[in-house]
Amino acid sequence: MLSLNRTGVKVEIDRFFKFLSKDSSDIATYSSSAYSQARKKLNHNVFIHLRDKHLEYFDTNATVKKNWNNYRVVAIDGSSLNLPNELTLREYFGETKNQNSKPSTVAKISIAYDVCNQLVLDASIDKYGTSEQSLAINHLDKLTPNTDVLVFDRGYPSLAFAQDLDQKGFKFCFRLSTAWKEAYQLLENQEDIDWYLPKGKRYKLLNGEGKESVLEADIENFRLVSITLPNGTKEVLLTNLNDRNKFTIQSLNELYKMRWSIEECYKKLKQVGQVEYFSGRTVEAIKQDFYSRIVMLNIASMIETQCVQPIIETTERKRKNKPKHPKQANRTQIWAKIKDFMYDIFFSENRKEAINKMLHFMYTCYDIVRPNRSFERNKGYKTKRKPLTYKAF
Repeated sequence: MLSLNRTGVKVEIDRFFKFLSKDSSDIATYSSSAYSQARKKLNHNVFIHLRDKHLEYFDTNATVKKNWNNYRVVAIDGSSLNLPNELTLREYFGETKNQNSKPSTVAKISIAYDVCNQLVLDASIDKYGTSEQSLAINHLDKLTPNTDVLVFDRGYPSLAFAQDLDQKGFKFCFRLSTAWKEAYQLLENQEDIDWYLPKGKRYKLLNGEGKESVLEADIENFRLVSITLPNGTKEVLLTNLNDRNKFTIQSLNELYKMRWSIEECYKKLKQVGQVEYFSGRTVEAIKQDFYSRIVMLNIASMIETQCVQPIIETTERKRKNKPKHPKQANRTQIWAKIKDFMYDIFFSENRKEAINKMLHFMYTCYDIVRPNRSFERNKGYKTKRKPLTYKAF
């Protein structure tokens, strides 16, 4: 599960025991069926526990910790995973249909992501019909009120959710869709206002389902900000960061832009972590694969931010001929190197030597950061991928 390989289970088992074997003439191995039986005894919660222990270690020992205005910026967003087209999985997670009415087995996932330190603080996988807002609420127990700023895209905001976050002590920043007509009208001739919502007034979108509800108390500490994008469209943010001297319109714009980091996290999880190439076809196996990938993603991020990137920056500062552009650690290559050295790190007799050898390769894994480079986004139709075929036991 942790090796991120897309080969068959039997091939991976043989490769594993070949590495562990001291005598090439007597290499032990097990069948896929034996592996399947042993795997049933493993609970996916062990990977959640391991992730939490890694985060605790980071909080205590990390030498490089980044923040935004003394806040930890947490982006929360959801996505979906294509699952093997098995009846048991379809009954548990649900399905979706394409334009040809062919069903695909799909799960809903959600991540709370520390965008400054590139760490997954909490993750969940659930039924496809589960709302993203309810999954976001479940993340709150893993987050810290008063020190976290939560950033959401247009699919999340509701007045009830915003009130709940505010009462729990969280700072937040929502982007509002054009369905919030009153907010857009109030900002028609202004850029930054306090939004007062009186008790007893009926509001749509209060519960996130388009139904009308009555406010049971006045809301006085919400702020609406309008930002004009380079293409001329208007972006409206709802926040409770009310100190205008500290949180200017420009800084709020920068805060919302930081949310894009979670999109890169999903890209890395799916394309580099190969999270949709599952090694089993049971509900427990799906959860094991998903949460083990989260563990690997955090390990790769910690190595990058605490070791590789600082060394790259230190080396560049010591050079006599200063480079024209800064260098940035290549996250894809770092994760690939962790995959290559996985057996060595966990099972080598000299782990320190194995880790140093891995880091030696990682220090050469960087990209040149060239500013002001942008490419037009491809908005064309993308064919939905069919349910995955895979070699399973």
